[in-house]
Amino acid sequence: MKKFLTRVLIILIITLVADRAFSVVVKIFFKTTTTTDEYKLNTVTYKMNDPVIFMGSSRCHHHYVPSVIEDTLKTGVYNAGLWGMHNIYFQYGFLCNILARYTPKTICLEVHPIDYLATPFSQTATVGSLTPYINVSPGCDDMLKVAGLYYKSELSELYRYNSQFANIVAGNVSTRSLASDKGFKPLYGKLDTTFKTTPERFPFGIDTAKVHYLQAFIDKCKEKHIQLIFLFSPFYAVEKNHMVDIPDSMAKKNNIPFINHYNLAGFTGHPEVYYDFGHLNETGAKKYSAIVASELKKYIKN
Repeated sequence: MKKFLTRVLIILIITLVADRAFSVVVKIFFKTTTTTDEYKLNTVTYKMNDPVIFMGSSRCHHHYVPSVIEDTLKTGVYNAGLWGMHNIYFQYGFLCNILARYTPKTICLEVHPIDYLATPFSQTATVGSLTPYINVSPGCDDMLKVAGLYYKSELSELYRYNSQFANIVAGNVSTRSLASDKGFKPLYGKLDTTFKTTPERFPFGIDTAKVHYLQAFIDKCKEKHIQLIFLFSPFYAVEKNHMVDIPDSMAKKNNIPFINHYNLAGFTGHPEVYYDFGHLNETGAKKYSAIVASELKKYIKN
């Protein structure tokens, strides 16, 4: 029995040492990869210091062109949005990591129904891409604990990168992102309306846990004296519903500007400015960014 336990202990020690050794190598390549998500996360967490940040999921990622907005605001702008279901759980953890290094003057948060409704596939697991940043900030660590990822990442440092190996390799083999884009990723092509004309629908109830973290996001900005602005960019097809009631009421409650363009003339119903039913193409993004920039100018003073 003693011999067996000794062997088990030796195997565990070898496994732990190997895990730590390989994780050092992976971490080096993780920080140099240019694949979109990893590159942007590293840039925002460790390097970027623009006074105005846009945050949100894919509709932020593809809708706000920093160069266009900078031209109007006359100040530095970075698009920190990420594609996929990066809802308010992720955004809160990401915000905490940003604030651990520096404090921006203004954050423009593109809200989405996944940030406050009980939509499928948008629970706490969305914070998984933040595991490489464990111990960067207490707020992010707490979010990883809620998602059940913190202690796994402490036990195995390789676990932090287990879903990103392919991206790490691809982003080191070829250049996928450019610093000059400042986080913006354009979508090329025009919406094909042949098979669908109905609006995007979100027939889901309010998720109180998400609303809690949306308020926590607001409170964190207040604590750091950051000007927070809510945004809701246009959809191709819309219907009369209460989809924006939650962000609207929270904005009013917390005295936050809310630029709501859910239904916007010149965009809603115009397929030439859309890539798909929820995302603008490059032409639409540039046109919309110019409109938003002029409205933001009322709130953001250089």
